[in-house]
Amino acid sequence: MQNPELNRWKPIVLMDRILDCVIVLCLITVALLMFVQVVMRYVFKSPIMGLEELCYFPTTWLYLFGAVKASSEKNHLVARVLEIFLKKRRAVYVLRSIAAVFSSGVLMWLTYWGYDYLKYALRRNKQTDMLFLPWLYVEATVFISIFLMLVYTIVEFIEYMRLYAKTPAGTPVDAQ
Repeated sequence: MQNPELNRWKPIVLMDRILDCVIVLCLITVALLMFVQVVMRYVFKSPIMGLEELCYFPTTWLYLFGAVKASSEKNHLVARVLEIFLKKRRAVYVLRSIAAVFSSGVLMWLTYWGYDYLKYALRRNKQTDMLFLPWLYVEATVFISIFLMLVYTIVEFIEYMRLYAKTPAGTPVDAQ
C-alpha cells in the first residue's frame, strides 16, 4: 500500500539523489574494472594484479548502499501478515508505525555496533595486501549505511504517523 500523497522532505530528497549518484558511480566503476580485467586477462593474456582488490571498495559500497536504497524506497523485504486481518487504514498505519519503532531500536543498536567497528578500524589502520589502500574506506561503509537506514526508518515512522493523523477514522483498507 504505497502512498504517493506523501511529500518527502527536501533533505531526504537530497539524500536520495546523492545515494542514487553513489550507486550509479559504484556500478559503473565495478563494470569498468571487471571489463578491464577481462580484456587484459583473456585478450592480452596479462592480468592486472590488484584489480580485484581495488574492486572490493566500490562493490562493498554498492552492496551496502543498495540496502540503504531499499530502505529509502521501502522496497526491503517485509512480511505484512498482520495487515491481512485489519479492516481500517488507520490501524494499518499504527501497525506500520510500531514496526518502524522496533526497526529503529534494532538499527540504533546496530549503529552503535557499527560505530564501535569504525573506531576499531581507525585504531587498526589496516591496508590492502597488494595496493596498500586503507581498508577504512570499506569498513566505514558499515557504520554509514546502518546509520542511513536508521535515518530512513525514523522518517518512515514520521510519515506513517502523519498519514495516521490525516486519515479519517472510518476509512477502510482498499481491497487489492
